[in-house]
Amino acid sequence: MSFKYDIFISYAHLDDRSAFGDEKGWIDLLHERLSVLIAQALGCELNIWRDGHNLQGNDELQGAIGAGLTQSLLLIPIISPRYVQSEWCNREMAAFHAAQPPAQAAAPGFRSRVFKVIKTPLPAHLKNLEPDPIRNLIGYQFYSEDESDGHLYEFSPDPKDKAYWTMLNRLVSDITRTLIELKYSLNSQPATELANAAGASATTVAVSATTVTPAPVAPNGAAAAKLVYLAETTSDLAKERELVRDELQQRGHVVLPEQQLPREEVKRTEAAVRADLVRCSLSVHLVGTRYGSTPEDDARSTVRIQEQLAAEHGAATSSFMRLLWMPPGLMTDSMPITDERQKSFVTELQKRITAGAELLQTSVEDLKTRIVEKLNPPAKTTERDDRHSKLKQVYLICENQDRGLIRPIKQYLFQQDLEVITWLDGGGTDTLMDYHRKNLKECDAALVYFGSGDEPWVRKNLEDLEKAYGYGREADWLANAVYVGAPPNEQKEDFLTHLVPYVIRNFSSFDPNDLRDFVSAVKAAAGGLQ
Repeated sequence: MSFKYDIFISYAHLDDRSAFGDEKGWIDLLHERLSVLIAQALGCELNIWRDGHNLQGNDELQGAIGAGLTQSLLLIPIISPRYVQSEWCNREMAAFHAAQPPAQAAAPGFRSRVFKVIKTPLPAHLKNLEPDPIRNLIGYQFYSEDESDGHLYEFSPDPKDKAYWTMLNRLVSDITRTLIELKYSLNSQPATELANAAGASATTVAVSATTVTPAPVAPNGAAAAKLVYLAETTSDLAKERELVRDELQQRGHVVLPEQQLPREEVKRTEAAVRADLVRCSLSVHLVGTRYGSTPEDDARSTVRIQEQLAAEHGAATSSFMRLLWMPPGLMTDSMPITDERQKSFVTELQKRITAGAELLQTSVEDLKTRIVEKLNPPAKTTERDDRHSKLKQVYLICENQDRGLIRPIKQYLFQQDLEVITWLDGGGTDTLMDYHRKNLKECDAALVYFGSGDEPWVRKNLEDLEKAYGYGREADWLANAVYVGAPPNEQKEDFLTHLVPYVIRNFSSFDPNDLRDFVSAVKAAAGGLQ
């Protein structure tokens, strides 16, 4: 089936009235800007159907639906309180979904042919009137919440409203990509020039009445595109999530979920999450100050449910990767958490990071960089060759007061052709903590010196060794040890742990034999260099 129109804009005429008496209303301007921006991205004119006047009578209604809806490839409904109460708009929605699809989908789709624009937030008593076919679509929200008073306000189409143009550009980008993937492939027309103009390649797709199933295609010259599960988050991190989403889509990756998670029953929520996770190579979870909404029959937030299911999937699938992100300063005086449920969740996450997962408390830009690194890692053979060609690094952790006591240990390790990186723990700035996390991520072995510190200090650092995988560490430690040194006391005499294979005790002068097994383990793992 061929399509006469690229887009059908469905709207309530009341929403196009200007409160200032301007000639062009909100929808007039949206129509005009979509026409220009998408045409410029494609390099050809766009064909948009929109009712520019009030139609009346059954004949005209049937004609409008027949000429517009059933011959339009994409639908843009402008959601508002008036739209969901309009019989006309609801009939347009039903007609689009009842229209003959261009082809039957061979597999479940994930990309909708409907681009839901939410102009005005729906009051509580009207939310259940939103048409069923689009109720779970995430959509493009042209309004925001004022953090100072919690009130909702619409974005202005004024050129100075940055939030409006950010959302409009996101809508334009997604529509352009879908038209390239869908329209030109369906019509069997050469799409190379169009794809190049928009920074993507055309791909053959299968289409149902509302969804299409394109294979991920990266922009020209980029690495292979992948599917990424970008977990739903709470409203306080909505902007950060959109920044990550935009970055991934600009690089040609496909972001799931594309529809809002169902919240009527937890089993439906879990089924939707699992169905998306099995198709993805990476999941990204943003955790902030708020606990978030819960399914109607479960006390866990959807943020928590998604993280738990991703952890389960990661445990069963070794190739699956997880990235968890928290804003810097979370759970401090600058960014406190008042909800005890969220405090418990954040504390649990900080302690429960295993291989295959990372927990970052950095800027959003750093998060985006790390996502790109995870999706496009360097060739393993090259990484392995580089690793074997350089000196092995031992991370020597001690209290600042013990600098003199560890000097002979450093000298001995240096004589064994090991590079010693020292961490003199005494607190520090964020920059120093970044340096600490970098060493936990990159060093080959670790030696904790139990001198001036107490046993809780030692165990805190042993926990840091376990958390190294959350900072991006990918390889196992070659060897870890605790060196229990002077001054002697009962606490040190009684110290035992299964967290490291070597516990060395020497309260007198340094003896090289103390470190013989530790050094042998490092060198043996490095290729038998003894």
